[in-house]
Amino acid sequence: MAKKRTMNWIIAIIVAVGYLTISIVLDAWTYSWLIWVIYAVYRFVAK
Repeated sequence: MAKKRTMNWIIAIIVAVGYLTISIVLDAWTYSWLIWVIYAVYRFVAK
C-alpha cells in the first residue's frame, strides 16, 4: 500500500510540474486545464 501511495504522489508531482511548465512556457493557461482533466480521469480509472 505504501508503494502505491508513493507512486500516486510521484505522478501527482509530475503532472503539476508538467502543468506549470506548459502553462508558463507556452503561455497556454486556457488549455492547460486539460492536463488536470486527463489526470482526474486517470485517477478515476486507476482506482
